[in-house]
Amino acid sequence: MNMSPKESNSYSAPMVYKSFAILKEVAKAQGTLGVSDISRQLNFNKSTVYGVTQAFLDLGVLRQDESTKKFRLGPALIQLSNQSLASVSLKDIARSFMMKLAQDFAGTVFLGCFDEYGITIIEKVDSPEDLKISAPVGTRLPFFSGSAAKSFLANLDETIQRRIITEKVLPKFTNKTINNIEDYLADLKQVRKQGYATDFEEYIHGVNAVSVPLVDIRGTLLGAIWIVGFSNSFTKDRMQQAAVAAMESAKQITRIIG
Repeated sequence: MNMSPKESNSYSAPMVYKSFAILKEVAKAQGTLGVSDISRQLNFNKSTVYGVTQAFLDLGVLRQDESTKKFRLGPALIQLSNQSLASVSLKDIARSFMMKLAQDFAGTVFLGCFDEYGITIIEKVDSPEDLKISAPVGTRLPFFSGSAAKSFLANLDETIQRRIITEKVLPKFTNKTINNIEDYLADLKQVRKQGYATDFEEYIHGVNAVSVPLVDIRGTLLGAIWIVGFSNSFTKDRMQQAAVAAMESAKQITRIIG
């Protein structure tokens, strides 16, 4: 019999430990366990197991056979697992392309993922220049931060774009930030049409950026790559060249991922 997690090891959040134990048990059992089985196997109170499994069903973490009432892992958990694996391979594949972009355009190159809370940097290659713009991997950027945000948002349906922009309110980072809803939506439409996004000191004074989305063959948005440089050297013409190179890199990265 499997023992339940020791309370001394789970004092901070005992229900989290119990919930994870239930998930592991379901994964091992491959559809042969119901509430009573899990309760008996883990020595958990049946009402606890019922509450946790119902929450997991609501979240799509588990699914339940209607006739047998037995549990299997659900699509939400599988999706999270796939995203985790994709994130690792995405970083590995993208890095060599990012290094070339950083070298060719003397800018810092970032790779990031997007969620409902903003953008997370998952990889970066610093500019070879002594004076550079940088941020550590793991940094979370605001929802509407410059060109990177535009690359993500431009790949959503316009109705979703409008809802997000209306709900979250466009901030004013600098005096060049676009914070009029219609102007921002028009900019997103242009981004989608041309395949890349630009940021002319819209997020940080004195800093320009260009960004491209990473979209796989199924149309899934995996992330975005953006190149950042000082506005006095990373000029409009230079950014145009960087955009073309970054789009080609994005195409090769997603082709490798499949």
